[in-house]
Amino acid sequence: MAIGGCGGGDDSTALTVTIDGPAIVEFDGPAIVLSGTASLPEGSYVTGGTPSVPWVTCQTGPYTLTWSNAATGQSGNLTAFWNCTESFLRWSTIPLPLALGANPVTVSMIDERSSANDSDSVTVNRR
Repeated sequence: MAIGGCGGGDDSTALTVTIDGPAIVEFDGPAIVLSGTASLPEGSYVTGGTPSVPWVTCQTGPYTLTWSNAATGQSGNLTAFWNCTESFLRWSTIPLPLALGANPVTVSMIDERSSANDSDSVTVNRR
């Protein structure tokens, strides 16, 4: 299951990360895929591209996106995608293993200097 939506920001001085969907999710399966948005880190840029030659180079600023599940003790990195025309990143997880009951999952974003960070959480109740 993927929880979909849209959001994000373009403030290059602050990092923001958001999990799409409600704060509490009821789920029957052994694993869930979460998705969301995150601001573009400072240092992100787009170069090149014209109406006749649309190729551009997209480089996101230095950052780390991670997930953790307090119920299982597992954690890992997120996969992020940047469509150069958008002012934010889209991210997704691998299928996150769930324990029975409440699974508090946190997604975090931090810059390489650890000077800016943000996180968002969701509770996935596996039935």
